[in-house]
Amino acid sequence: MLDQETAPSSRRDALGGRILVVDDDRDVARLVSTVLEEAGHEVKAITDARQAMDTFHEFHPDLVTLDVLMPAVDGISLCLQLRRNSDVPVLFLSAKDDPPDRVVGLRIGADDYLGKPFDNDELAARVEALLRRDRVHNDHSKDRQLRYGRFIVDLASMQAIAGDKQLPLTPTEFKLLRTLAGEPGRVFTRDDLLVGVWSYEPGSDTRLVDVHVGRLRKKLEQAEVSEVLIETARGFGYRLIERSN
Repeated sequence: MLDQETAPSSRRDALGGRILVVDDDRDVARLVSTVLEEAGHEVKAITDARQAMDTFHEFHPDLVTLDVLMPAVDGISLCLQLRRNSDVPVLFLSAKDDPPDRVVGLRIGADDYLGKPFDNDELAARVEALLRRDRVHNDHSKDRQLRYGRFIVDLASMQAIAGDKQLPLTPTEFKLLRTLAGEPGRVFTRDDLLVGVWSYEPGSDTRLVDVHVGRLRKKLEQAEVSEVLIETARGFGYRLIERSN
């Protein structure tokens, strides 16, 4: 692990965040740390990916940068672990920068992908954009709940609650539910959901939407949620409707 100080920079502004840098190349880790500290962020850098999850839970970062190719634990595996219980923004930094590599990274849950070698200003700008997008979402979600009788979608805690039961939703399933429940009755096309939930290009993988809608429906049924129904609009997409009991 780098002997990395995490004291706030004197240049820290309102957008400055806590960044966890995971890269087995010590020189790259130092470079990324320097660039982001100079941009006003608090940075923790580690070179042993096996310590990443423990450090994540101790440091509580606002954003994580991950190298893809690392010994012991690769960046793809780490991103999948993070996505099991967190929607913290993830930026992949990798020498593997071909389109198929970027697509894989984005599909498994990364928010952005930057190839090595990278431009320092572009790295700082991408981190700032991810933090800004995440904070705008959090500001809009704070203290908000979508209520349908006993069924509650809590936007602040990212939980769906049916009576006294919390539904075991993944971050992506919650984003999908939040999107549909935010505008009940509206038909969302598969492309709408690909862009809004996954940040993918329209038409890129519509089957992904169908699979996640199926999983979400199953969990709603298992929790005996009777207040809402995810309905298929044939030839168009999906909508959430309120049931009249």
